[in-house]
Amino acid sequence: MTDELLEADGIAERKKIIDDNQDLWRSIKGVLAAVGYQKCWYCETADIRSDNAVDHFRPKGRISGEGTEGYWWLAFDVRNYRFACTYCNSRRHGEGGTIGGKADFFPLAAGSRRSDSHLIPISVEIPMLLDPCDQFDITALWFDETGQVKVNPGAEILEENVSDRVAVSRSLYHLDHVRLIEARKRVFLEVLQMCDQADEALVSYKSTQDVMARSIFHESINALRRMKKEDAPYSAVAKCAVRGYRSTSPSAKLIAEAS
Repeated sequence: MTDELLEADGIAERKKIIDDNQDLWRSIKGVLAAVGYQKCWYCETADIRSDNAVDHFRPKGRISGEGTEGYWWLAFDVRNYRFACTYCNSRRHGEGGTIGGKADFFPLAAGSRRSDSHLIPISVEIPMLLDPCDQFDITALWFDETGQVKVNPGAEILEENVSDRVAVSRSLYHLDHVRLIEARKRVFLEVLQMCDQADEALVSYKSTQDVMARSIFHESINALRRMKKEDAPYSAVAKCAVRGYRSTSPSAKLIAEAS
């Protein structure tokens, strides 16, 4: 299909080729979902935001706010696909007056050149949206005990505009949606409670050698490890909670350093 796009005569013909072959990327929706453990790649939601779809990270049709044609030559490139929930992928109004959704937006950093044809590599761009397929971008996001999105302090040292990129991503991916914040808060607090439970059981076992306390400690540690696994609900939040609590909690320190 990409070869046909490159050989097409103008925008209208390219659009027809894309429209006529949408089933090609939809056919791998299940594969993309499985890769991300059925969770949206942008926000980690598996159920409360529904209607998941295959998103083109770089818009295939047009670029909102610029009136220019999108990255049509990437329409059938699997490397441009992201599994996304409705609230991340489409413009939506949420509770509390929030508005978000990536839609056809793809802003670049000030002064960044845009790749406007297949002859210009996308590596010339500095996107403002964090990419869930980029390891640095993944680690740039941080979450606190209120469920809010923050910037990983370590990332600010490495990339000076990372705070702006997190802010843009928070808005366009609708990461400040009330239900999403509440879900992240629940996971964060559950991790802290589980760490406290493990710490108390450890202290009790050391002082009494009570096998029940030992069992509670081991069960709590196992539960914390499960919460950090990629297939767990909001595992990125759980990892932040563990890392943030490790200076206070021996159990959090143990789990944070575990592979």
